[in-house]
Amino acid sequence: MNWDILKLVIVFIALLYFSLKVRPYMKPANYWMATIGLCLLLFAAILDFCDGIRALDNVLILGRNCPFHDTLEDQFGDSPGLALFIIGVFKEIISRKK
Repeated sequence: MNWDILKLVIVFIALLYFSLKVRPYMKPANYWMATIGLCLLLFAAILDFCDGIRALDNVLILGRNCPFHDTLEDQFGDSPGLALFIIGVFKEIISRKK
């Protein structure tokens, strides 16, 4: 089983769940922060999934041979996406306790 596909599916399902079920219960600023984080994680998951497709090796951003592919995936996708998602959710949890 390819773990990249599993990551892509899980992040996509989480994004759909946040958009359809959780949105009415969260403050707008926290919701958008968490949603942007999930979108960045989805972008990183798509780039990670494209690593395994050899036909995309010569495509500019999606290809494995692109010099800034890993930088986009790790520095602009995974790290800020996870940080924004965690900050948005924790801000919502803290605001509910008050």
